[in-house]
Amino acid sequence: AQPSRPQRRSGDVSMASLKALDGVRAAPKLRRGVVSGVLATLTMDSAMVLAAKLGATAYDSPRLSPEMIGRWTKDLLRGHLLNEDILDEPPGRGELGIGILIHYATGVGLTTMFLAIPRGRPPRLRDATAYGVATSTLPLLVMFPSMGYGWAGLRSGEAGRLIRIMLLGHIAFGLGIGIWARQ
Repeated sequence: AQPSRPQRRSGDVSMASLKALDGVRAAPKLRRGVVSGVLATLTMDSAMVLAAKLGATAYDSPRLSPEMIGRWTKDLLRGHLLNEDILDEPPGRGELGIGILIHYATGVGLTTMFLAIPRGRPPRLRDATAYGVATSTLPLLVMFPSMGYGWAGLRSGEAGRLIRIMLLGHIAFGLGIGIWARQ
Protein backbone atom coordinates (compact mmCIF):
# COMPACT_ATOMS: atom_id res chain seq x y z
CA ALA A 1 0.00 0.00 0.00
CA GLN A 2 1.25 3.47 -0.88
CA PRO A 3 1.38 6.07 1.82
CA SER A 4 -1.42 8.52 1.43
CA ARG A 5 -0.63 12.09 0.49
CA PRO A 6 -1.97 14.79 2.69
CA GLN A 7 -4.90 16.55 1.10
CA ARG A 8 -4.20 20.10 -0.01
CA ARG A 9 -6.52 22.65 1.47
CA SER A 10 -7.47 25.87 -0.28
CA GLY A 11 -5.24 27.99 2.02
CA ASP A 12 -2.09 25.88 1.46
CA VAL A 13 0.81 27.44 -0.43
CA SER A 14 2.48 25.40 -3.17
CA MET A 15 6.18 25.45 -4.00
CA ALA A 16 5.31 26.98 -7.38
CA SER A 17 3.57 29.91 -5.66
CA LEU A 18 6.57 30.41 -3.37
CA LYS A 19 8.92 30.47 -6.38
CA ALA A 20 6.67 32.96 -8.14
CA LEU A 21 6.65 35.11 -5.00
CA ASP A 22 10.46 35.00 -4.90
CA GLY A 23 10.47 36.23 -8.50
CA VAL A 24 8.22 39.14 -7.55
CA ARG A 25 10.53 40.00 -4.64
CA ALA A 26 13.61 39.70 -6.84
CA ALA A 27 12.35 42.10 -9.53
CA PRO A 28 12.96 45.31 -7.52
CA LYS A 29 16.39 44.04 -6.49
CA LEU A 30 17.28 43.30 -10.09
CA ARG A 31 15.98 46.69 -11.21
CA ARG A 32 18.03 48.33 -8.44
CA GLY A 33 21.11 46.40 -9.59
CA VAL A 34 20.63 47.43 -13.22
CA VAL A 35 20.01 51.12 -12.47
CA SER A 36 22.77 51.32 -9.84
CA GLY A 37 25.17 49.38 -12.11
CA VAL A 38 24.62 51.70 -15.06
CA LEU A 39 25.03 54.77 -12.85
CA ALA A 40 28.12 53.35 -11.08
CA THR A 41 29.72 52.55 -14.45
CA LEU A 42 28.86 56.05 -15.66
CA THR A 43 30.52 57.40 -12.49
CA MET A 44 33.60 55.33 -13.34
CA ASP A 45 33.70 56.57 -16.92
CA SER A 46 33.20 60.20 -15.84
CA ALA A 47 36.08 59.97 -13.37
CA MET A 48 38.34 58.39 -15.99
CA VAL A 49 37.49 60.99 -18.65
CA LEU A 50 38.00 63.82 -16.15
CA ALA A 51 41.33 62.36 -14.99
CA ALA A 52 42.49 61.97 -18.60
CA LYS A 53 41.59 65.63 -19.29
CA LEU A 54 43.27 66.94 -16.13
CA GLY A 55 46.17 64.50 -15.89
CA ALA A 56 46.92 64.22 -19.61
CA THR A 57 48.84 61.05 -20.43
CA ALA A 58 49.17 59.98 -16.79
CA TYR A 59 45.53 58.81 -16.91
CA ASP A 60 45.02 58.03 -20.58
CA SER A 61 45.98 55.08 -22.75
CA PRO A 62 44.60 53.72 -26.02
CA ARG A 63 45.07 50.26 -24.52
CA LEU A 64 41.98 50.83 -22.33
CA SER A 65 39.65 52.37 -24.89
CA PRO A 66 36.14 50.98 -25.44
CA GLU A 67 37.28 49.94 -28.93
CA MET A 68 39.94 47.66 -27.39
CA ILE A 69 37.33 46.09 -25.10
CA GLY A 70 35.13 45.53 -28.17
CA ARG A 71 38.02 44.06 -30.16
CA TRP A 72 38.94 41.81 -27.23
CA THR A 73 35.32 40.65 -26.86
CA LYS A 74 35.08 39.84 -30.57
CA ASP A 75 38.34 37.89 -30.34
CA LEU A 76 37.04 35.93 -27.35
CA LEU A 77 33.82 35.09 -29.21
CA ARG A 78 35.96 33.73 -32.08
CA GLY A 79 37.87 31.54 -29.62
CA HIS A 80 41.01 33.68 -29.71
CA LEU A 81 41.79 33.84 -25.99
CA LEU A 82 45.33 35.26 -26.02
CA ASN A 83 46.74 38.12 -28.08
CA GLU A 84 50.34 39.18 -28.55
CA ASP A 85 49.13 42.79 -28.29
CA ILE A 86 45.53 43.62 -29.07
CA LEU A 87 46.57 47.03 -30.39
CA ASP A 88 48.27 45.20 -33.28
CA GLU A 89 45.08 43.33 -34.23
CA PRO A 90 43.23 44.82 -37.19
CA PRO A 91 40.22 46.93 -36.20
CA GLY A 92 36.79 45.55 -36.97
CA ARG A 93 33.26 46.84 -37.38
CA GLY A 94 31.25 47.56 -34.26
CA GLU A 95 34.12 47.51 -31.77
CA LEU A 96 33.09 50.74 -30.04
CA GLY A 97 29.46 49.66 -29.57
CA ILE A 98 30.42 46.18 -28.41
CA GLY A 99 33.03 47.60 -26.03
CA ILE A 100 30.55 50.00 -24.43
CA LEU A 101 27.87 47.30 -24.17
CA ILE A 102 30.26 44.80 -22.53
CA HIS A 103 31.66 47.47 -20.19
CA TYR A 104 28.21 48.48 -18.95
CA ALA A 105 26.91 44.89 -18.79
CA THR A 106 29.92 43.99 -16.65
CA GLY A 107 29.24 46.98 -14.40
CA VAL A 108 25.60 45.95 -14.01
CA GLY A 109 26.57 42.33 -13.26
CA LEU A 110 29.19 43.28 -10.68
CA THR A 111 26.85 45.78 -9.02
CA THR A 112 24.01 43.25 -8.88
CA MET A 113 26.37 40.72 -7.27
CA PHE A 114 27.43 43.30 -4.68
CA LEU A 115 23.82 44.15 -3.87
CA ALA A 116 23.00 40.43 -3.51
CA ILE A 117 25.38 40.10 -0.55
CA PRO A 118 23.12 39.62 2.47
CA ARG A 119 23.37 42.42 4.99
CA GLY A 120 20.91 43.88 7.45
CA ARG A 121 21.48 47.46 6.32
CA PRO A 122 21.95 49.49 3.16
CA PRO A 123 25.42 49.09 1.63
CA ARG A 124 28.00 51.41 3.16
CA LEU A 125 30.12 53.67 1.01
CA ARG A 126 33.34 52.15 2.33
CA ASP A 127 32.14 48.59 1.61
CA ALA A 128 31.16 49.54 -1.92
CA THR A 129 34.49 51.34 -2.47
CA ALA A 130 36.44 48.33 -1.21
CA TYR A 131 34.39 46.14 -3.54
CA GLY A 132 35.21 48.50 -6.43
CA VAL A 133 38.92 48.16 -5.68
CA ALA A 134 38.55 44.37 -5.49
CA THR A 135 36.90 44.32 -8.94
CA SER A 136 40.06 45.87 -10.42
CA THR A 137 41.65 42.44 -10.10
CA LEU A 138 39.49 41.19 -12.99
CA PRO A 139 41.15 43.35 -15.66
CA LEU A 140 44.57 43.13 -14.05
CA LEU A 141 44.57 39.34 -13.83
CA VAL A 142 42.22 38.29 -16.66
CA MET A 143 41.63 40.98 -19.28
CA PHE A 144 45.16 42.41 -19.46
CA PRO A 145 46.90 39.05 -19.93
CA SER A 146 44.34 38.04 -22.56
CA MET A 147 44.88 41.32 -24.42
CA GLY A 148 48.62 40.64 -24.49
CA TYR A 149 49.55 43.20 -21.84
CA GLY A 150 50.66 40.56 -19.31
CA TRP A 151 49.69 40.22 -15.65
CA ALA A 152 48.88 43.69 -14.30
CA GLY A 153 49.96 45.10 -17.66
CA LEU A 154 53.64 44.25 -17.08
CA ARG A 155 54.29 43.44 -20.79
CA SER A 156 52.66 46.64 -22.04
CA GLY A 157 55.55 49.01 -21.39
CA GLU A 158 53.17 51.18 -19.37
CA ALA A 159 52.16 48.98 -16.45
CA GLY A 160 52.24 51.82 -13.92
CA ARG A 161 49.90 53.93 -16.02
CA LEU A 162 47.49 51.04 -16.70
CA ILE A 163 47.35 50.12 -13.00
CA ARG A 164 46.82 53.77 -12.02
CA ILE A 165 43.99 54.17 -14.54
CA MET A 166 42.41 50.87 -13.51
CA LEU A 167 42.52 51.68 -9.80
CA LEU A 168 41.12 55.18 -10.30
CA GLY A 169 38.28 53.81 -12.42
CA HIS A 170 37.41 51.01 -10.05
CA ILE A 171 37.55 53.23 -6.96
CA ALA A 172 35.10 55.55 -8.76
CA PHE A 173 32.99 52.52 -9.70
CA GLY A 174 32.81 51.43 -6.05
CA LEU A 175 31.96 54.96 -4.93
CA GLY A 176 29.27 54.99 -7.60
CA ILE A 177 27.78 51.77 -6.26
CA GLY A 178 27.86 53.20 -2.75
CA ILE A 179 26.16 56.42 -3.84
CA TRP A 180 23.59 55.11 -6.32
CA ALA A 181 22.61 51.88 -4.56
CA ARG A 182 21.48 53.87 -1.51
CA GLN A 183 18.93 55.83 -3.53
